[in-house]
Amino acid sequence: LSTKTMVLFTTTTVATTALAACSSNASSSALAACSSNASSSLAVARALRAPVASRTRNGDVEGVEFWDRNAELLEAARLELGPRHGYVYDPSPEQMFEPAVVEALLQKQRGGKMPLRLLAEATSVRGVFAVKLLKDEFVRDLKEELCWLRESGIPLRRPNGMNRYGCILSQLGFQEGTLARLGDVARTLGLALFPDALRDDDVTDLYGFSVRYDLDGDRHLDEHADGAALTMNVCLGGGEERDDDALEKGQDLEGFKGGDLLFRGVRFHEDDAHTQPQRPVRQRRGVALLHLGQHLHAAAPLTAGSRENLVLWATGSGGYVRVLPYTGGPGHIL
Repeated sequence: LSTKTMVLFTTTTVATTALAACSSNASSSALAACSSNASSSLAVARALRAPVASRTRNGDVEGVEFWDRNAELLEAARLELGPRHGYVYDPSPEQMFEPAVVEALLQKQRGGKMPLRLLAEATSVRGVFAVKLLKDEFVRDLKEELCWLRESGIPLRRPNGMNRYGCILSQLGFQEGTLARLGDVARTLGLALFPDALRDDDVTDLYGFSVRYDLDGDRHLDEHADGAALTMNVCLGGGEERDDDALEKGQDLEGFKGGDLLFRGVRFHEDDAHTQPQRPVRQRRGVALLHLGQHLHAAAPLTAGSRENLVLWATGSGGYVRVLPYTGGPGHIL
């Protein structure tokens, strides 16, 4: 069967079997559309009434039954919708990364002497590194694709237990392409930058998601540590306004103002991790910040504009997270 035929077959099958779910989750005004479009997973998914994301702690369990019950339907609806920029799901390195990163990856394949490590710059916070990673064109198209999904009418599950706005990229077709390429860079850098904390087996699995901040939704994020051994956080910037009008609205050339990441210490590595003063690191479009998952951090309040980030968590097999350094005795598993 061709890919298109397989998608149509899946769409029809899932949509038909999902009518009961539609009836239990859709408003009465949407049921007519649901019934009359039984062959369309997209119509059925759009008629669902998704749980509202409200918690800022342990929110990942909100509406778990809804998301589990409708997982196949939502995937079929996404396939039926189709992409706006198809290449962003599985880009080539040249389409995705800055030229210096592409060259470093080629050198790595050839056993050359230009390691990715040389592209990682130390920030003002010890243990946090920055890499100019993504091309501006890719960032623009990825943001447009995320907007396409957000405005499609297909319910999108919140990305994690704290952020209410964004989506789980690992469940939206990005896992084998974009996230795998990011994971290759993250693993290579993480193992080089944190030799006392990470080994190959600690960063085998990847979980990717986007988070969105604006003045009407999530404006900040409370202090926390991540459910990961290693975190890569890539700023996608904010609105596309990059002129005097943006500055008059209090935004900078990134499309937002405020929202620095605030770091303390690394728990399980430093005895005073929780009492160290918070130190800011500015977020810049296309720049990836890398840090250990147990590095305590928060997001300062956004004061103007909006900002979106792509976040990648690397864990061991099955999601285990090693939190102690190898020089400090046997690992402790979360």
